[in-house]
Amino acid sequence: MERRLWRLNWREFAEAVEETDTVILPVGVIEAHGPHLPLGTDFMIPEWIAERIADELNALIAPPISYGVVSSLLAYPGSMTISKDSLESYFGDVLTALTQNGLDRVIVLNGHGSKDHVDALKSACKRIWIRYGTRCLIIHWWIYGEEISKEILGSVGGHAGTEETAAMMVIDDSLVRSQDLREQIYLCRKGVEPIPAPGSILLYGENDSVEIPPRESAERFMMEVVSRIIEEVKRVMKGWDLQEIGF
Repeated sequence: MERRLWRLNWREFAEAVEETDTVILPVGVIEAHGPHLPLGTDFMIPEWIAERIADELNALIAPPISYGVVSSLLAYPGSMTISKDSLESYFGDVLTALTQNGLDRVIVLNGHGSKDHVDALKSACKRIWIRYGTRCLIIHWWIYGEEISKEILGSVGGHAGTEETAAMMVIDDSLVRSQDLREQIYLCRKGVEPIPAPGSILLYGENDSVEIPPRESAERFMMEVVSRIIEEVKRVMKGWDLQEIGF
């Protein structure tokens, strides 16, 4: 079954919505990701995950939202931003359109961690829930995958670090450039906020690292991320089902 709704015609879409009220919405930004990863990393990874969880969840996949709020990395060529208000408004309109088409359970796979970006997503979800009853689940995949990364890859990588590098290795290893990454690493410290960021690879802990992992390890990591996200979504859906039938 074709899950990507933009590849369906309107009759096929109408038939699909008779079978499901769930849609996966990948969200990311255009932003520098070190000298080794593409600018589209933040939306390419959620889109890839969406395609691997959709069948198991009987969900359609909406086209990804690829523009969002970027701030600290705007000094790097290719990084692009829209305002927080613009994102919240646009994202809310997309949620509304999906709801009006019968898709009122939205799994938001987010790939970008800027506070303003995340706050815009959460605010829109709350607003559309109150107005239309649309249920949204926001999954920040790399945060959810931290413990998996420690288990399989041996570290948590931060922005353009181990997790994102492993993911892009699996998606398309031709897009992962072999570079000396050390000069682009900036270790963020509490109480110190440089504007703009002085590195395009941002690590957040002393034990964090960035490396290009072996292909086998990268694949095991991503398959485990996919498996656990499916379990998590099903757990949330079960709770929503109970709500709808009156507990």
